[in-house]
Amino acid sequence: MIKKLENLKEQNRLTKPLIHCITNPISIHDCANIVLASGARPIMAEHPLEVAEITSTAQVLALNLGNITDARMEAMPIALKTAVQKEIPVLLDLVGTACSALRKNFAKELLKIHVPSVLKGNMSELLAMIEEESHAVGIDAGEKDSITDENRNRLTRLFQKKADEWNTVFLITGKEDMIVSKDECFFVQNGSPAMANITGTGCMLGMVCASYLASASNAFNAALTSTVEFGIAGELAAKKTTAPGSFQVQLLDSFYQLTEAKRDSLAKIIVY
Repeated sequence: MIKKLENLKEQNRLTKPLIHCITNPISIHDCANIVLASGARPIMAEHPLEVAEITSTAQVLALNLGNITDARMEAMPIALKTAVQKEIPVLLDLVGTACSALRKNFAKELLKIHVPSVLKGNMSELLAMIEEESHAVGIDAGEKDSITDENRNRLTRLFQKKADEWNTVFLITGKEDMIVSKDECFFVQNGSPAMANITGTGCMLGMVCASYLASASNAFNAALTSTVEFGIAGELAAKKTTAPGSFQVQLLDSFYQLTEAKRDSLAKIIVY
């Protein structure tokens, strides 16, 4: 271990923070369960007439652009404005912003209201959001956008500059994950290819990070700790099964059961 990770799951289990999640129906069940496994409590309200009231009672707001609808496009700005008024931390998961002009433009409108504590997405989605060339394949990152030894320096400089400008933390997912603030850049090499064989794992990671925002000392630590722990859970689950259905169950269980000591022994972090 190079960096001491916080024990955020245990802190959440003591305080049981409420996480308001406006997410997509494809992964909503798994998102709710992973929030519970992280020690927090989920509420998944999305009706435009109730989201302000719901958000005002929560400790964190998580917004996910997957499978976007008119109702959620109306509800998200309302919830975001409430979070700003109540000084509630926000995570925005930029699902599909590299393949959909509608989502990208909507995300830009949200950023005009407030730039969240954490902006999450795959490399193609984040490159698109900062107006760099990207090569998405649907909602998946394109191979040309993968992190390599040749582009680490450029990507680090690029995202640190934007993190400083926007006052945010980037959680960039892929075969190798990248956590970036204006001052720090860590690469996380935990995870398993099996995680790509079920839907919703990216959304679930976003909800773990949102849950950890409730207890973390800062947004960077929430993003880093959630990414390491969820990646390790994927590795442990893949050792127990080779089929996607049972892997999905094992992923939730492995994350829930992961201890601080085991996490610290298995964490693979590169400080850049």
